[in-house]
Amino acid sequence: MAEQQRFPSLSGGRALVIDRASEMRAALGRGLAACGIANVDYVARVSDALARLNQSSYDIVLCEYDLGQGFDGVNLFETSQRHQLLKPSTIFMVITGERRLAQVMSAAELAPDDYLLKPFSGGELISRIERALRRKGRFRVIDDAVRVGDYLAAVSACDEVLAAEAPDAIEFRRMKGRLLAQVGEHSAARDLYRELLAERDAPWALLGLGRAQFSLQQYDEAQQCFERVKQENELVIEAYDWLARTMVAQGDPKTAQEVLQDAARRSPLVAQRQRALGGLAHRNGDLAAAEAGLAQAIELSRGSFWRDPATYGELARVQLERGDIGAARRTSTRLKHDFRGDAAADVLLQLVDAAVTEQMGGDSKLERDKARQKLKEACEQLETLDDVPAGVLLEAAHACYARRQRDQGEAFVRKALRSSHDDTELLARVEGLYQALGEPETGSSLIAAATQDILELNNEAVRAVQAGDLAGAAQRFVGALESLPGNVQVLLNAVHTILSLINRDGWNPQYMLLAEQYLARAKRLDPANGKTRQLIDAYRRTQRRYGVDAPGAAAAQAAAAAAEQGEGTDKAA
Repeated sequence: MAEQQRFPSLSGGRALVIDRASEMRAALGRGLAACGIANVDYVARVSDALARLNQSSYDIVLCEYDLGQGFDGVNLFETSQRHQLLKPSTIFMVITGERRLAQVMSAAELAPDDYLLKPFSGGELISRIERALRRKGRFRVIDDAVRVGDYLAAVSACDEVLAAEAPDAIEFRRMKGRLLAQVGEHSAARDLYRELLAERDAPWALLGLGRAQFSLQQYDEAQQCFERVKQENELVIEAYDWLARTMVAQGDPKTAQEVLQDAARRSPLVAQRQRALGGLAHRNGDLAAAEAGLAQAIELSRGSFWRDPATYGELARVQLERGDIGAARRTSTRLKHDFRGDAAADVLLQLVDAAVTEQMGGDSKLERDKARQKLKEACEQLETLDDVPAGVLLEAAHACYARRQRDQGEAFVRKALRSSHDDTELLARVEGLYQALGEPETGSSLIAAATQDILELNNEAVRAVQAGDLAGAAQRFVGALESLPGNVQVLLNAVHTILSLINRDGWNPQYMLLAEQYLARAKRLDPANGKTRQLIDAYRRTQRRYGVDAPGAAAAQAAAAAAEQGEGTDKAA
């Protein structure tokens, strides 16, 4: 009982234990009970751990380093951070026999809070939890803000602590850097990391600086940061991933592939890394490496919540390029199984089926006609869908170009670019498509045109805002989204303008409903976008300002307003 009194802030807390060994799970549970935590969930598999983290909010996560099949606890931590499954105050501790892990964790920008080396005593576990609690417990002041999406308030909470010159200020500066990146304030994050590096040589701060510079398209500076971290801390694989992205953005896919291959040798079981490696190898003509990387990416993400159907489409395309029809058909079967009910995946299935039919038919005109009809049906179906992922559109473009349907292929490329014109990896894949066709200038032209279209739209809206015509700017964005339904930047600009208009001129249920729908679409298309979080916060503050914060209130009011308007029209008639 005395031990429980040492942890009053954990009373009623919740913990997750992740370990394959039942006896270790029991031992860790006893240690948590000594800290006053009785509400403990236990899992043995990575997929179950992710499911739990996605459903519940935990105060402590104790995770075995070796989770089987090559997946480790640091991989799980990185995945949890990438998808915002952990509260800022959550203690994530890795249980390991790897003594070199301490070096890696101290250098990584996003690292677990502590590690416990085997063998250890119950008292040592309690001591480590107590130490982590002292360090992380003060982050609870920003938990509530983050939980409701008020990331700006979380940044302000960090500033309040820093203004008091607290002894743990470095931890709050580190947290502030993460928060600034999450809300898309990359210039402020860059300046913060520069200040930190002027005071101390911290590899995690150098990584943060590089990420901020990459987001600001300052690629030369970002490359220098990532190369330095890689040279001085060779086990911090995050630096390899970002260096490869930077090389792609600078037009050097071959070097990027070499960097990612080095990273994959050191840490092979990360789906995003294998997906990037497979795509780069395909672009570089290394079909064996492409198939291996894409297949591994699918296998690693198959049980997760963040699968991408376009990966299956590209894998089948690689397999057909290698002449392995059987492998392509098996990939198609897996796609059908893994994405039941997904309209975009159904289109990919048709595209793969058309390519398989054509390749199996050889010189048969009948089979070529069948394949052409299947492709036509797939393209027609794709035209009817909204919010199609850019990767799926690009796979459709590949299929059209392969069958000399240039106009349709170019239309899909344009649509993909207009959907994600600022996605450096997508731009690189478009460039790769046209380089393979021997028309690199066409790819450059399409990218420039898409970028210019979005720029002109934004400039028109900005001019309207500067002239005080918020209503006109909102109308421009709403109209543009009829032809750009999947462009996250335009979605967020539309929401920003709509909220500014409502906060100036008064409540408008129809516009608030549009803002809610646009935010939901943006979050679905780009879950990690910081500006989306920022605007969700602004949306909720606008609701509270007008006393309308019940779920679905905007939709109900918009429906009522529309019905009233319709009734008025009927009476007038």
